[in-house]
Amino acid sequence: MSSSQAPITHITPPSSFANHPLTPPATNEKQFAQVHRVIALFEEIRAGRHIKRHPWTEFQLAEGDYNEIERRLEQDKVLSGYVQDKIRYDYSGESGCLFVRMPTAVHKLFIARVEDAIFSQLKSIRDGLGAAAAFAQRVYPARSTEIYFPVDNALSSRKLKHEPDASFWHDNAQYPGVVIEVAYSQKKKRLARLAEDYLLDSDANIRIVVGLDIEYGKEGSRKATLSVWRTNLFHTPNGDDELRVVQEAADETFRDDQGNPTDHPGLQLHLSDFAHKGLVQEEIGTQDQELVIPAQQLCQFLTAAEVKVRQRGSLSKDPIPPGVKKRKRSETPPEEIASGDEARYVEEEKRAAKRIADDDLDYENR
Repeated sequence: MSSSQAPITHITPPSSFANHPLTPPATNEKQFAQVHRVIALFEEIRAGRHIKRHPWTEFQLAEGDYNEIERRLEQDKVLSGYVQDKIRYDYSGESGCLFVRMPTAVHKLFIARVEDAIFSQLKSIRDGLGAAAAFAQRVYPARSTEIYFPVDNALSSRKLKHEPDASFWHDNAQYPGVVIEVAYSQKKKRLARLAEDYLLDSDANIRIVVGLDIEYGKEGSRKATLSVWRTNLFHTPNGDDELRVVQEAADETFRDDQGNPTDHPGLQLHLSDFAHKGLVQEEIGTQDQELVIPAQQLCQFLTAAEVKVRQRGSLSKDPIPPGVKKRKRSETPPEEIASGDEARYVEEEKRAAKRIADDDLDYENR
């Protein structure tokens, strides 16, 4: 396995929902055991103690858990601000799953290069003439900007939320047209469902979801694959029209086990993918254009990201001149307050962890 490979994520230990019923017996503390774990993880990340940095941590929430997480975040403005600004997470109301994302350096560097290659081709289209150029001038990369979907739940103050690895938005569109996800470990198992959430919850306003799987298979393998999902309208036997998700490409290999590019055509997009059909018909009509990142280029991007991570400690940098001292600003009162808050959070987390452990032990004994 590559030295840059992230460790495989674990799902909310020690008392996994896979081993026990989703909701432990009554009492508020046991009922909200997963809530404690989610808030504790947020606190660990904020305090810099989440050292293992699992890229994808999954929590199976019981009914009412998500609203309780919202309530606790609203009560703690400091933590709430940090979560909104720094922590990426997705919530699916249908499955009740909450996913906390902690992408590794390889994932971030790889997706940045893919995003840049797509945007470079969009800028080339901008330099042309006509409707296609005007349309491309209104499309921009938005990386992991939050995507909110409506939720049929009057008790929740927030809509369902997703934060993709990369996305491209038209200025006049509510949703991005193109969403790209880099898959790894546990996330790969959920990617098909995640694609369905994007495509169907947006009412097909999101046109295409691309999955780039760089999770290496058997030990020593450097295989990487590409998957693509779109929507299609089907006519059912009883005469109804049904919007479904269709997987156009399923784990197609663009880099083999030895790390060499295959003869796969690579990532293929169209200008019409970057906004919903109404905008496309209005602004470009039939003047569509193709954007392609060949397998050779995808391999170069991924290899460059892996090499960058492996060589981080040996890359060049300017040393500080001899005799020069470094001086940071002294702490201001707000920072001192934050430090006091941190001590309080640590103590609260210890109490919560002990309470959960006691609850789990008590429940197992029963």
